[in-house]
Amino acid sequence: MEEFLEFNELVDKIQEFLDVGLLDEAEKLLDQHESLYPGEWELCFLRSRVCLERNDPASAITYLHKSLKIDRNNVDCLLGLFYSYSQMGKLKKSGKYLLKAEKYHPQSEPVLSSLVWYYTEINELEVALDYFEKIRETGTDNPETFRNGGVVFERMGRNDEAEACFLQALRLNPQFDEVRDMLADHYIMIDQIDKSMALYRDYLKTSPNNIRALSRLVFCMSQNNQVKEAIELSKETMHLYPNSPVGYVDCAYVYLNDSRYDEALEFAGKALDVSPIDAEAFRVKGIANSEKHLDDEARKAFESALRLEPDNPEIMRDYYNHLKAVNCFDKMESMVNRVVKLEYPYCIEDFWFLADYYRDKGENLKAFHFLHKAYTCMPGEKDLIPPMLNILLDSGHVMYSVPFMLRYVDRAGWNDDMRKFARHSRLKGKLSQEGLRFLQFYGQRPTEFRQYIFFMYVEKFLLASIFVLLPFMALLLYFYKGVIAAAMVLGAGAVMIGLWRLTKIVNKRTL
Repeated sequence: MEEFLEFNELVDKIQEFLDVGLLDEAEKLLDQHESLYPGEWELCFLRSRVCLERNDPASAITYLHKSLKIDRNNVDCLLGLFYSYSQMGKLKKSGKYLLKAEKYHPQSEPVLSSLVWYYTEINELEVALDYFEKIRETGTDNPETFRNGGVVFERMGRNDEAEACFLQALRLNPQFDEVRDMLADHYIMIDQIDKSMALYRDYLKTSPNNIRALSRLVFCMSQNNQVKEAIELSKETMHLYPNSPVGYVDCAYVYLNDSRYDEALEFAGKALDVSPIDAEAFRVKGIANSEKHLDDEARKAFESALRLEPDNPEIMRDYYNHLKAVNCFDKMESMVNRVVKLEYPYCIEDFWFLADYYRDKGENLKAFHFLHKAYTCMPGEKDLIPPMLNILLDSGHVMYSVPFMLRYVDRAGWNDDMRKFARHSRLKGKLSQEGLRFLQFYGQRPTEFRQYIFFMYVEKFLLASIFVLLPFMALLLYFYKGVIAAAMVLGAGAVMIGLWRLTKIVNKRTL
């Protein structure tokens, strides 16, 4: 005879099964008890969680709508719909449910944290930052919130604040592997690979055989050109996990990064001996064969990898680079567009790739279009600005180039790139050179510039006050004290304006 659980006990038990990935057991309990508790929104909601864990958001949406019929404005169901539609790539529709959740639950931290993520995804970074600061002011200890905040700061180019957020997320949850990888990638991006390696070494002290951490440390060592150490560590992984392809694939990537293509192919083959359906091993074979100009073998390897993982953007990126090398441009563009559709707004390198492709073809307007798309996705990426400036100046669009120059100097200062632009033939005019001197002053002395602007506006305000107030005061004194008093006030004002002009002339001659 089956034993039935009380409702609260049932919900807790199903949650427990879901948290440890026992989906069949969770579904079995739901099947047994569904008829006992027909009007409970929680059971439909838990069904939706099972569907999401099985990567079936469409079915999850059906159950979530059933839950909302029972509890119309339930925050968990509204967020569930937001997550489900987001998983399907329907951000606009997902946002509708998130904004409804905010309307009825404006102080809910899960809602506010989701808003940070949502506005980051649709590239409204300032709005995302406002929501993050709103949560941070409450003294939150939610690692997911700091993870989302770190992404916002990283996209805005505020690297120190991004690092602080990721570190705080890890302090709150030391097992947050996704954030550890994000922080490691952040360090690699800003050329602090030693910090990436230290991150994984510290983690391996408490979990020395963690295959994921070992693999990531091999990757960091390879990026830091520590080839010998990376190969030794990957061979340790092979020894610890002889029936896993991970160590063999890691070793193949190290050889690939060191341009040793035959060894890379050898270890990719060993990985496929262990696991014939490993997409990463086929990816290595594709890259190595492409570098060896074995074009047919490269094509077969890439297509095998994509058959196994059809939505893997990294495999597609390597494949479209190969397609460019073998002049298959139509297929290349189609592949790039697939990646953009999958990864937007995290597709800067894909837009940059298209920009370089069109620049090489002499199609500067198309190149600028894709560079600007990349810059819109990540406005903190200052290195995108110089190629846009080159295109604008070469095309004769001097006026359009000015805002980009100002943004670049604001972020990078007056550097070698700006010195090159200052010598550009389009900027030889008197007004252009005057503007460049201003930018140079601003880039080299931003604090002095801000003080100058502050005092300039104070000066203008005082002058405006004198011109407005003096005639008014003189008029009042004329009626109450007579002509002499009014004349004295106007005379004092004229003396003040004369002294100010004299000071300006003296300062100008001194400079």
